[in-house]
Amino acid sequence: MPVDPDRASWKPGEPWEAAVEDIHYLRSLAAEMGGEERVTRQHAGGRQTVRERIDAFVDPGSFLEAGPLVGAAEYDADGNLRAFTPGGYVHGLGEIDGRPIAVGGDDFTISGGSPHDVHKRPHDFIHPLALQYGLPLVHFVEGVGHSSKADEESGHMGLPQGDLWWQLAQLLATVPVASGIMGSVAGWPAGLALMSHFTVMVKGQSQIFPSGPPVVQRAIGEKLDKEALGGSHMHVHESGQVDNEAESEQDAFDQIKRFLSYLPNTTAEVAPRVETGDPPDRRPEELLHVIPANRRRGYDARKLIRLVVDNGEFFEMRRHYAGAVITGFARLDGYSVGVIGSDPMKLAGAMDGNVADKYTHFVDLCDAFNLPMVIFLDMPGFMLGSAAERKATMRRGVRALIASAEAKVPKVEFCVRKSYGVAADAPNSLGQPGGLNLRFGWPAGEWGGIPIEGGVAAAYRREIEAAPDPDAHREMIEQRLLRLRSPFRAAHQGDVTDLIDPRDTRMLACRFVKLAQPMLAKLAQQPKRAVRP
Repeated sequence: MPVDPDRASWKPGEPWEAAVEDIHYLRSLAAEMGGEERVTRQHAGGRQTVRERIDAFVDPGSFLEAGPLVGAAEYDADGNLRAFTPGGYVHGLGEIDGRPIAVGGDDFTISGGSPHDVHKRPHDFIHPLALQYGLPLVHFVEGVGHSSKADEESGHMGLPQGDLWWQLAQLLATVPVASGIMGSVAGWPAGLALMSHFTVMVKGQSQIFPSGPPVVQRAIGEKLDKEALGGSHMHVHESGQVDNEAESEQDAFDQIKRFLSYLPNTTAEVAPRVETGDPPDRRPEELLHVIPANRRRGYDARKLIRLVVDNGEFFEMRRHYAGAVITGFARLDGYSVGVIGSDPMKLAGAMDGNVADKYTHFVDLCDAFNLPMVIFLDMPGFMLGSAAERKATMRRGVRALIASAEAKVPKVEFCVRKSYGVAADAPNSLGQPGGLNLRFGWPAGEWGGIPIEGGVAAAYRREIEAAPDPDAHREMIEQRLLRLRSPFRAAHQGDVTDLIDPRDTRMLACRFVKLAQPMLAKLAQQPKRAVRP
């Protein structure tokens, strides 16, 4: 940054007022970031600067910056400042709705977020601060990591040390970590962004990849622009690498705030209850008819969830990926819960490899932060066919089984329709030996080891083929077995805690979550492992 060439800097022995004046002067230089031209360029691209992002995110006046004077400074022989480049990372303490957090972000106006002559990094301050003080951590990432110019200026290419990743793993086991991917991100900032419990990128503005288009083209000859290579369509809708998509930077800020609002400050705590004003004994009349009488018809699973949770407020994660399972957060009687639902409009609610991974990650997240789980199950089993086989559906599905078996937080499950096969064993799992979870059946419920249609085709194949009219014979057997799928018969055998009026679902869920609080407090005292992204 250019400095006033005629300005003399404070020297030891001079009045303290002059020293304080220099402090303010250096802070004003840091506030100018990469200079007016680069700030204008940032705005021209529709992006805020990192300081504007932090100011827009935290409560007004709450940001306390760490290291505002850190930067590359040059002094002449008389001790007067002649040049100053601010540190390329801005971080410190802030508050959201009065809740203290650690927050930081890359300054893209300085060397594209990759300053090679300025030492100021998140793992120098906000990472250890979040760990030691038990504060949620928020990153606003817009940087490209290592610069080849740094190698040329240092005269060697150093061996990466890897110390950053150990620290991030500790964070993932200790406090909520959220990242907003605010622009083009590559290299180690990309890894940092993804080592989070929640990630969001801005549609048409954010891209993330190990290396950008020039490196990709040079390495493998593939020519793509940034958006095609790593934009939100690629990573929110296709790869599932990033959780959510935002329409604007403000939308991204709002989503991060909503995510954090459901979680406690650390994995050693339980999320506090919030007064929502929604009576726990409310009986939504629409629940009685939300499931169609025709078992082959779909329905709006998100509407079902919204009818049950407090004030219909549901914060969904990964809506655009692996849509057969719905995952997100809500409140019941003011208590935070993790919600898992089946969407019969996607793969008929079946589990494939992508669905299994999404389910596994969310169960691990709820278990780490002591959130009870509420499950609305309508799962016909594993997805079938060659496409599902190519996705290693069974192997990835077994991981979902392991996640459920290891999860210690209590679950309440509402079997709203189908529950078949090994895939449905994941949400049905009781967890630890001797575990007890509540399981309620709806009148539309049908359960078994295999769906009737497929089971009949397999078990009665020879009999059907030998019949004069194979199709009519198969239909006759199916109708015979359909009479056995009555949820009343399952209730007689004790397969469910109770068979209920769907309109009582909210009341029962609220009661369960309230009863679970003492157990959650005990679980919070047990050690946790890092939640794998």
